[in-house]
Amino acid sequence: MIISCNTNSLNKAIQTVQRAIISKPSTPIFSGIHVIAADNKLEIQAMDLNMAISCTIDAEISESGEIVVSAKHFADLIRKLPAESLTISKNEEKHSIKVSSGKSEYQLFLMNEDDYPKFPTFDADRTIALDDGMIKELIKKTIFSCSTDEARPLFTGILVEAKDGKITFVGTNTHRLAIKSLPYEGNEELSMIIPSKVLGEISRNLTGEVPQQVLISLLNNQIMVVIDNIVIVSRLIEGQFPDYRRVIPPKFALTSKVNIKELAGAVERVALFSTDGDYSIIKMSVAADEITITSSSPDVGTGLEVVSCQTIGDPLNVAFNAKYILDILKNLEAEEAVLSMNTSLSPVCVTCADEPDYTYIVTPVRVVF
Repeated sequence: MIISCNTNSLNKAIQTVQRAIISKPSTPIFSGIHVIAADNKLEIQAMDLNMAISCTIDAEISESGEIVVSAKHFADLIRKLPAESLTISKNEEKHSIKVSSGKSEYQLFLMNEDDYPKFPTFDADRTIALDDGMIKELIKKTIFSCSTDEARPLFTGILVEAKDGKITFVGTNTHRLAIKSLPYEGNEELSMIIPSKVLGEISRNLTGEVPQQVLISLLNNQIMVVIDNIVIVSRLIEGQFPDYRRVIPPKFALTSKVNIKELAGAVERVALFSTDGDYSIIKMSVAADEITITSSSPDVGTGLEVVSCQTIGDPLNVAFNAKYILDILKNLEAEEAVLSMNTSLSPVCVTCADEPDYTYIVTPVRVVF
């Protein structure tokens, strides 16, 4: 194998596929990157048992072939090469490659390419096409609500439903729930749970200035996502996602309209005086025209802020994990939000009039006021 290509293009491709490699691969061969050279194209692949990513770039192929090389050492080397172009040539006898760039020359030993599995392919039974801006918005508005607890894999993914002229993404960790819907003109109906890691990779790779479509193909318990020259294949999360519609209360005893920027700033500052860690608790006292936000810690002190609001209903005291409130406020692209609630311990709904297809539910914390 002898190839020449642009250093920056190869570096970007390696960085893209390398994210499929986990810190402790299930088998040593999965710590490598698979490179296939043919027809003036260079396909770079990386995978583990649950996800595979490939990226194809242009290259001058003097001699076709394939290699598997240590992902860490290969990625580190290519990233730090100063010249704009490089040449890679394979030495069969030494079972190595020579990487030449400018006046630099390096030798890297290879792994056995025969041990590397073939990149997964399949003939999908269903395929949907989404505009890149649409899927990026759906991911951004819901992915933060997913759980990171691998002991409960069902909640580490996003429920994706396409039916009745709309597509809906739902994320939850059982303490909060984010639901985002957008119009969908496709005819295919589907329901699947996509791992949040896969959706994160999709969003990360939607960086082109030119609008494009993202193709999502489904077959049994696998999906294939195609974004321009990038292909992502992953297993879906299996199991029955809870009926998120039942979590949304049918009516509310209190609604309070508040400026998003003011509330977010107050919550962020007051939370500094709460207990450190992931569970920073703030208390809210919602009255007719103001919300009083407080927190305290025996080691830090106390914090109190008051923000204006317009409330319909009787005053109510409620406490939250501050992060859960900040996450939704940072994702609302309007000036005002509406907090709807019934009791101090029942689910609270956060919405805004400018974005009626976006609903956020958060469970309050039981505290003493």
